[in-house]
Amino acid sequence: MGKDQFSYQIFFERVFNPIALYHVEGDVRSVLSADRIFYVDVNPAYERVMRVRKRDIVGHNFLDVWPRSEACWPRIIVDCIRLGHTVHCEGESRDAGSYLEAIAFPLPRRRAAVIFMDKTDWKLSSDALKDKQEELRALAAQLTLSEENTRRAIAADIHDRIGYELVAQLKTLRRLMEDDLAPSVRREIERLAAAAERLISQSRSLIFELSPPVLKEVGLNPALEALAKSLLEPQGIEWSLRSRGTIGEFNADDAICIILYRMTRELMLNAIKHSGASRVTIIVNRGPGRIMVAVEDDGHGFDPAFSLEDAALARAAKGFGLFSIRERLQAIGGSVRIVSVPGEGATVAMSCPLKLREGEFK
Repeated sequence: MGKDQFSYQIFFERVFNPIALYHVEGDVRSVLSADRIFYVDVNPAYERVMRVRKRDIVGHNFLDVWPRSEACWPRIIVDCIRLGHTVHCEGESRDAGSYLEAIAFPLPRRRAAVIFMDKTDWKLSSDALKDKQEELRALAAQLTLSEENTRRAIAADIHDRIGYELVAQLKTLRRLMEDDLAPSVRREIERLAAAAERLISQSRSLIFELSPPVLKEVGLNPALEALAKSLLEPQGIEWSLRSRGTIGEFNADDAICIILYRMTRELMLNAIKHSGASRVTIIVNRGPGRIMVAVEDDGHGFDPAFSLEDAALARAAKGFGLFSIRERLQAIGGSVRIVSVPGEGATVAMSCPLKLREGEFK
């Protein structure tokens, strides 16, 4: 045994990861079945992880040893020889009872070496992390709905308690103004009436900002029009709304409309604060099973990948609202798509189901 062979054998025997050597019979370009792949050697780690004995598998074909194997494991053996470079795959292995990652390396004379790595713990951690992310997304969406319920309760309280009282006082003051009053008293009553009118107007504006009644009473489109009028017009930004599909044809859940309304408001505020836009277009498209709301502006534009893929950087760039929108939409089966080129404006399109899944956010 040469020195190189001896070094190889030590590495092969002592490495912690399972390694198997295979030989493929016939022309690799036409090999389609695992019964043409034969075991040449395996290391002790392979015996331990795969729960087999070397003497029982060397010389046997892959299909005899693993008749129920997933297709990816024999495929990478053939592919690495055929292509002449390493081939990778990962997935659940029923036979090993583990989540494995495998890298196949081509060797001379239609042989291949495959090294396996047990990634079960990593997969469990990854799945747990995804579950937690889903929980956080659901909580974010639930927070939006809970916030809206609170807003509606406060708005209703202001309307029922303060609004009615102010209207009653204004009627009383106007009735008093019909009496024969001294000039100084009339001026004071007129001042009080004007103050009551201002308070009524301010309370109505506050009610709209808290929770626009039109959203619940009339629907999403009129609510977005009212929102654009209150937010964009005072900033000198022109706006328009285009829509396709009607509420009668494709009616969305109240919770869906609330989330889309709040997210659209966030996009309008972003356009006001950061885009430098002179015009904003709101697009509402309803179709079978889904609703889409897009906000399009003619402002500075931005790099959409930067704003969404890195939350920390997006926050620093004052784009964290886009990340938050994506997370909340994903929680209800929705998505957000951004089309933007720096200097050429931006379009942010939000899409989600018309209906929440049964039992979701109830």
